[in-house]
Amino acid sequence: MSQSHVRLDAATSHESLRGQLEAARAASRNERPTDLVLVRADAPAVAPEALLERFPERDAVLWHPPVGACFAGIGVAHAITGQGSERFSEVRAAGNDLWGRARGAGARASEWDAPRLFGGFAFAPAGATSEPWAGFGPARFVLPRITYAVQDGQASLTLAIERRELERASSDAVQLFQRAHEILLSAPQPTPGRAVEPASRDDGDLERFALQVERLVQRIQRGELQKGVAAREVPLGFATAVDPVATLVALGEQAPECLRFLFRSADATFLGATPERLLLKRGRVLETEAQAGTIAAGADSPERRLQASAKDLEEHALVVSAITSALAPVCDSPSLPERPGVRRLKHLLHLWTPIHATLNRDTHVLELLERLHPTPAVGGVPTATALEWIAQTESFDRGWYAGAIGWFDALGNGDFNVALRSGLVRSDRAWLYAGAGIVRESKGALEYAETTLKLTAMLSSLRARR
Repeated sequence: MSQSHVRLDAATSHESLRGQLEAARAASRNERPTDLVLVRADAPAVAPEALLERFPERDAVLWHPPVGACFAGIGVAHAITGQGSERFSEVRAAGNDLWGRARGAGARASEWDAPRLFGGFAFAPAGATSEPWAGFGPARFVLPRITYAVQDGQASLTLAIERRELERASSDAVQLFQRAHEILLSAPQPTPGRAVEPASRDDGDLERFALQVERLVQRIQRGELQKGVAAREVPLGFATAVDPVATLVALGEQAPECLRFLFRSADATFLGATPERLLLKRGRVLETEAQAGTIAAGADSPERRLQASAKDLEEHALVVSAITSALAPVCDSPSLPERPGVRRLKHLLHLWTPIHATLNRDTHVLELLERLHPTPAVGGVPTATALEWIAQTESFDRGWYAGAIGWFDALGNGDFNVALRSGLVRSDRAWLYAGAGIVRESKGALEYAETTLKLTAMLSSLRARR
C-alpha cells in the first residue's frame, strides 16, 4: 500500500493538498493499477458527526465510543459481503484479499487511525434480506472512501483509492477528499435538529407478546430450553423525514455511557447507542463481557434489588457460562469477578461481568466473533433450540438488530458490539427494536414493560433536520 502523509493546519491551502495528491500519484506509479493507495492528512479535531451530516446522500459509517478513537466514514472504496453460515469466514477471506492487494497495509495497522473495514453481521445467518433491511444483508463491511479519525485532540483524514483512479485529478473520490478537508478546516459543529413525534406507532399486541413469553416459559419449565430472548419491532411513521445524524447527536445526551453507531446504505440507516461490547481484540489480548439482567434506574435501591434477583442472576449466569465455554478452546483461563457488578445507564441498570483473556494462538477477531455470536444475551440456551424458537415465533426479520457490529483491521484485530437499543430509519419511517431475556421466573407483562423501557433512549432522540 502506498501512503502519502502531510501535516496540515487551518492555514493549509487546497493548493498544498493538491500538491500532496500529486506526490501520492508519483509515489504510486510503480504500483499495479488496482492497488490501493492511501492518502492521509492531519486534520482539525471536531465532532465526527459534523462531517457526516454534510454528506447526507452518501453511504456512511460512524463509530463513536464514549472513550477512545472515533471514526466517520463517507462513501465506499470497497465493500465485502457474506452469506449464510459461512459469512464470517467469507468476510475474513475477502478482507485478507483486500489487505493483500493493498500492499503494506499492516505497517500501520496497530495505530489508532489505521485503515479499518466497518460493518456488521445480521442476527441470523440469512437475516437482513427482506424489507425494510434491503441493502444490509447477512454480512456487509466497507472500507470507506474517506475515513475521518479522532482521538485525544488528534485527527486525520484518509482517502482510499485505486492507483488508476488517483491518476485522474477530476475523479469523484479526489474531489470528495478535498471537499471533506475544506469542511473540516471550517471547524463545523453538528446541528441538533428538532425533536419529532411519530404520527403513527405500532407497539404490537401486549397480550400476544405476553402469551409468547408464557409459552416460552412453559418450554423452559419442561427442560427444552434454559433461556430464550423475546424481541419486539415497533414501526413508526412521521410527518417529516427523520435525520439520522441529528438523532445520533441526541443519543449522546440520552446514552452518554454507550457506543453510538451509524451505518447508512443507500436510503436506509441503521443506528443506535449500545451498552454491550461483544469483543475487543488487540494482538492476543481480548476483552468481552456478559450483560444480562435489567432493572429500571429509577427503582428504589436498584443495585441491591438487581443483585438479589434470582431471576436476573440466573439469566446473567447463563450468559457468563456460554461466553467462557465458547472461548475456552482458544484462550488461557479467563479472568472475571466472582460475582457480577452493576452497569448503570441513564434509564436502566444491568448486571455486568467483564471478562479478560489471553489467546493461546494468533486468531483473527472474526474467528472469535463466530464463536461468540449470538450469546445467550440475545439468543438463548441452548443456542440452536433458542434460535429455532425465535425463527418460528417472531413475525419480523431482526436484521442487524442484536447482531454484531464493528470493525477489523489488517492484523486481525477489531472491536465489535452487540447492536442493541437501535433502529432502522428510511426517510419518514423508522423501525425500533428491543428484547428481553426469558427464564423460568419471567412474566409476560413485566418483560413487555422492560422492552418498552429499552426503547426510551431511541424514542427520545429521534430528530428531524432544522
